[in-house]
Amino acid sequence: MLILFSKRLFVAVTVVITLCSAPGEAAEPALTQNPKPRGDIRIVYVSDADSDARSVLPENATADHLRAHIDVLASCGVDFYAQDVFQKHGVCWFWPEHPDHAHFAGQVDKIPRADGPPIKIAVEQCHKLGIKFLPVFRMADRHNGGQQGLIARRQDLWNPDFGDAAMDYTHDEIRDWVFELVEEIVRRFDVDGFEFTYTRWMHCFPKSKARESHPIMTKFLRRVREKLDDAGREKGRQLLLGARVPQTLEECHALGYDVPTWIKEGLIDYVAPCDFFYTDFNAKYEEFAVLTRESACMLYPAVHPVTCWGDEIGILQPRNYRAACRNMYAAGADGISQFNYQYHFGRRRSGYPWSESGYPTSLAWLRQMRGTHEFDDLPRHYLFLPLWSKRSPSGFVKNDRIVLKREEGSAGSYRFRIAEDLSEPGVAAELIARASNATQQDKLTFWINGTAVPSDDIKTIFHGQGRPAEFGRPLGPHGVFMIPLASPPVVFGDNILAVTVDGKGGEGEGDIVIDELEVTIVPPWTRVD
Repeated sequence: MLILFSKRLFVAVTVVITLCSAPGEAAEPALTQNPKPRGDIRIVYVSDADSDARSVLPENATADHLRAHIDVLASCGVDFYAQDVFQKHGVCWFWPEHPDHAHFAGQVDKIPRADGPPIKIAVEQCHKLGIKFLPVFRMADRHNGGQQGLIARRQDLWNPDFGDAAMDYTHDEIRDWVFELVEEIVRRFDVDGFEFTYTRWMHCFPKSKARESHPIMTKFLRRVREKLDDAGREKGRQLLLGARVPQTLEECHALGYDVPTWIKEGLIDYVAPCDFFYTDFNAKYEEFAVLTRESACMLYPAVHPVTCWGDEIGILQPRNYRAACRNMYAAGADGISQFNYQYHFGRRRSGYPWSESGYPTSLAWLRQMRGTHEFDDLPRHYLFLPLWSKRSPSGFVKNDRIVLKREEGSAGSYRFRIAEDLSEPGVAAELIARASNATQQDKLTFWINGTAVPSDDIKTIFHGQGRPAEFGRPLGPHGVFMIPLASPPVVFGDNILAVTVDGKGGEGEGDIVIDELEVTIVPPWTRVD
């Protein structure tokens, strides 16, 4: 493999970088090196309707078992315990009184009914420990089959794009049905508010009507806000409303969610932007922070445990969470929420590859996501992966990559975000780039923010047999390029890796595709005798 460094190619690659930023420079960073999260809420733990309980509670579950689980969450730093209670399958964690809502059973139903509804047990234990309890509604749930209640009987209320009881909020009946459950919960239980999760499954409206449906969902939230404010006055405290939304404002707008208005009017108390299923280390959450920092609305971006589409074994580790959260706080986050965290201990309930010992071990990792400087001397590992090599559930493309033709001058670039100051003495940093179909005969040049990387500084290895599924996302034959990082040229925030083909390449098959980057950071260490 030839990795070349030439002044002639600097001109070519600068043209590529210009498409993303000023010539020869990285994109202007929009992050802060001195984050100042607001408020005192740092960790929002979202618990699946049944998966967490099935992973933790024994077959002969009791109220004390549930209380003990909440004790563990509190001891690991959880401030908000947000429990899924509503989706198309019905209502869980209590037995609804409303005739159009049906109960669906889960592990918490093993708790004797004489002990009270599980939601009541959970609320009381949360309040005893000084944390808040929020029931979660999956606003656009589309898990296969199993629908109950109104949505099962009324196919005319289904979203025509998806069928299978996907809720269509253009209908008054759907909005009334959801609102009436809010009313019942507020009346019966001492909850601290609600979270509406729009990221399950993104589409509350038919695609052809979503962009024009902003007023429909905003009016619905005004109705809910008024109800919560009235109930809060009676209870003598504020009741909260959070919204878990797609991770870009562009997606929110396209799907019918006028998040800027929700924030400006004070309809929501926090917003939690995220992908459907994966952690995006490159997400630009500062576009939400611009809105929240002018309001009382808090910003809690989300992390997900699993890595990307096609990787059946990859799961984030503490070093990855420290990196992702560092980017989020630098972008203006006030805290971190999570989704599907129970995958860390998936083998406690089914055949997932992630060990039973993940509980409660992985919950303790939440302490490292609080945005303090307590863990700054530990290594961080940033992952930049093709989240969705197929179309994502929101309908937007999330498949970042560099595609190089096997011809001289072919070039591409990739933005990667690291909230790191590499000018600090003693820090060790490296970028790893994987290039599918690359061979030892291909001639590539690597540039970072317009500065060519000397070929002698790059370590390479070629895996002619590819990467099998038991090692992660399957890859065919590929080359791995390990590039040391320093500042300059690396900057705090957004950086540009550019790659060019110099001369006729090898005889490999297909385009050269670079769609996996990793950045590892090892902070300096002070020896203490």
